[in-house]
Amino acid sequence: MTDAAELQLRREVAIDAARAAAEVHLRYRGQRLDRDLHDDPVDYATRVDFEAQDAVKAVVARRFPGETVIGEEDTDRYDEVAGLVQSGCWFTDPLDGTADYVHGSPHFSAIVSYVEAGQPLACAVYFPVLNELFSAAKGQGATLNEKPMHVSSVKQLSGAILATAFRGSDPERISHLTQRIQKVLPHIEALRLPGAPGVMACAVASGRYDVFTMMGQALEAPPAGRPFFGQPWETAAFVLLVQEAGGAVAGLKGGPPDVLGYNVFAASQQLIDQLAAVMAD
Repeated sequence: MTDAAELQLRREVAIDAARAAAEVHLRYRGQRLDRDLHDDPVDYATRVDFEAQDAVKAVVARRFPGETVIGEEDTDRYDEVAGLVQSGCWFTDPLDGTADYVHGSPHFSAIVSYVEAGQPLACAVYFPVLNELFSAAKGQGATLNEKPMHVSSVKQLSGAILATAFRGSDPERISHLTQRIQKVLPHIEALRLPGAPGVMACAVASGRYDVFTMMGQALEAPPAGRPFFGQPWETAAFVLLVQEAGGAVAGLKGGPPDVLGYNVFAASQQLIDQLAAVMAD
């Protein structure tokens, strides 16, 4: 396991890499971009995603030559992910919020993290248009624009703002999301669907929202073409940011957080327990 000095260095590299990706974002912002479709018409990448990912890899290679970087667009390497999470690797979502970016919204970011022995150790999430930089290192706290940040003090679901996200056209997933929202709405203060996952995870870590989970996700099988459920290039950073900001994270089925799965991010364990009870009814 890395020591405190190395953790801080990895945090700094994550920040530099996220800023390098953001330079690509800003260079192409407002231009017409072709869409490289994945396996769903609303799940796509652009040249910005690929070039931003290359920018992240270049920064890491300069500071930690030989270390592996896996990005969301490295679809041909997904089968390596589970092993690399243990042996040590960098993850990046080079453009979290591609749809928001393409449509002109400012709510997009670059996400970079380092994971070893199954644990996220350092990360950065940068929203270039908003000029908001979220970062953390294991045991060293979390910051927003270099100032310490903390989750909210909310402990009761009835006073909580819950955020979720959904993207897709599959009728079964839409039905699943609708059913879960109908269950939870009577028990919370408000529901928000503000955009990409990075927006919501950072909002929980900084106390703007109280709970975030991907309510539309079923867990019967991993997504097609992946040997894991979640989005580790996002999840690793989210887990670390919320934990280091004093919050709680649990797997979607309970238990400890999983960088390869979907999770519940909250200001407190009480909120996670109350949400789980509501969803189990």
